[in-house]
Amino acid sequence: MKAAIFEKPEIENLQIRHDVEEPKLTDHDVLVRVRIGGVNPIDHMVTSGAIPVKSLPHIPGCEISGTIERI
Repeated sequence: MKAAIFEKPEIENLQIRHDVEEPKLTDHDVLVRVRIGGVNPIDHMVTSGAIPVKSLPHIPGCEISGTIERI
């Protein structure tokens, strides 16, 4: 799976990787193939380290549109 991902805070650590493992789905999950994603202030604050992330590596983003791949 391709994703923008960072393993430690700060914008210069954001990388586009093509080898990110597909997430494991539980009974309450939906896998969405993202067609377009928006960047908002929260994404910038998380990536820059202003808002701490509990688990790394982290894939930022919360405003997406796409198609459902699997439920």
